[in-house]
Amino acid sequence: MAKIVIIGNSAAGFSCCSNLLNKSRDNEITIISRENYPAYKRNLLIDYLSDTIKEEELFLSGEDFYKQNNLSLLKNSKVSAVDTKKQRVVLKDNTKVNYDYLVIASGQKIDLPDIPGKTKEGIFVVYDLEDIKNIKQRLMISDTVCIIGEPRICLRLLEAMAKKNKEFKVVSKPRPESALPQDKIEWIDGCELVELIGEGAELRALKLSNGKAIGTSLVLFAGIYSPCGEFLKDSGIKTGENYILVNDGMQTNFENVFACGAIARNEKFLDKEKSWEDAVNEGALAADSLIKSMERIKMLCQKIS
Repeated sequence: MAKIVIIGNSAAGFSCCSNLLNKSRDNEITIISRENYPAYKRNLLIDYLSDTIKEEELFLSGEDFYKQNNLSLLKNSKVSAVDTKKQRVVLKDNTKVNYDYLVIASGQKIDLPDIPGKTKEGIFVVYDLEDIKNIKQRLMISDTVCIIGEPRICLRLLEAMAKKNKEFKVVSKPRPESALPQDKIEWIDGCELVELIGEGAELRALKLSNGKAIGTSLVLFAGIYSPCGEFLKDSGIKTGENYILVNDGMQTNFENVFACGAIARNEKFLDKEKSWEDAVNEGALAADSLIKSMERIKMLCQKIS
């Protein structure tokens, strides 16, 4: 029985786990998730924000999926290090999880810009389910919403919240041609955010580089993604531009370590952006490659014995 650890429980991680179960059930699988939910469809979060779908429609599985398949799901768990010499994952609380095979599907993250006031209440990133649930609650008491980030995602958020009867200020460039002028929507593409202002812990306004201040109690940061792999330091796992580098079988420079989804890049396609479907397919491919590696090692052991 092999000990398999999967870091990440979204598209790629869940796909890898499901395919491992379908093709080789005699393993001990541990899934490490920084969230408090079973796997869900992150690509539908904006639809959930718009009330187009209900929360229960997001989930790829329920809690019972993990119990029925003897999976160990470590929720609310942040990885602090990967020790490839001792073959173990170290969590933030210093818990150590040993592995024979490791799959890294930790995805992406959004880092808030290093500006004054970024810890005020009312400031959110748009990335995971908990973020969206908090934003939905905050929308009930906010009259003006400021959105900052990548133009395409900002536009999607505008469309999702269009029926909320709020004023919207978007700080993003370049302004998409499809973002036509509308009442209660102002697209600001000639300056940048320099400060978030508040009274005590509460957000009250934001200040732009042109000196203009906008009163708001809700600021959303969207689409400013970076690979979630800060725990890879000193692991020896090869990276490029902060992505884990993999071969065509999603294998890293370690034979028993694989990576898939948004955290991983093939050296031949470093600039390729990935869709949800790409991440799902890569998770399945990582599972197949892992199983082949297990079978190869098993055959070698049999020959030696």
